[in-house]
Amino acid sequence: MTEFEIFQLTNQVYINNAIYTIAVVLMTFLAFYLIRRSNELNFPTYGKSILTLFCAFPIFFGLQVGAYFSLNQKNTAYQLSELKEMGTEISTIAESYITNVGYTVADGPATLTPDLPYIIMYATLAVMFVAGIWVKAPEGN
Repeated sequence: MTEFEIFQLTNQVYINNAIYTIAVVLMTFLAFYLIRRSNELNFPTYGKSILTLFCAFPIFFGLQVGAYFSLNQKNTAYQLSELKEMGTEISTIAESYITNVGYTVADGPATLTPDLPYIIMYATLAVMFVAGIWVKAPEGN
């Protein structure tokens, strides 16, 4: 595979990732709306349980999208460093990509795990979802 083909495939994966990210954001907004409505309508326990299950989906899909984003970056750097190691001359942009991502052939193929910022962000969202559904809101203005 040539450097151009690697970058072409990478760009297609970035487009897919952006579309999935939009879907996750829309699901997150819907979850927050449903949490607000559940508090306004004073949902029974079974309704809150179903809403908790629904709120698990944006968390799971968000972590999965983050993992695929990280995997794409690392695998692109891996493939470019493979080209370089085979003796193929690569561009300075490809060199820069390998340096910025910090992943090479020596690291081996990447695994499907999200980066730490994704994990922290979605753990925070999960706490917000669960607290919004199950914790009683304070009385007041």
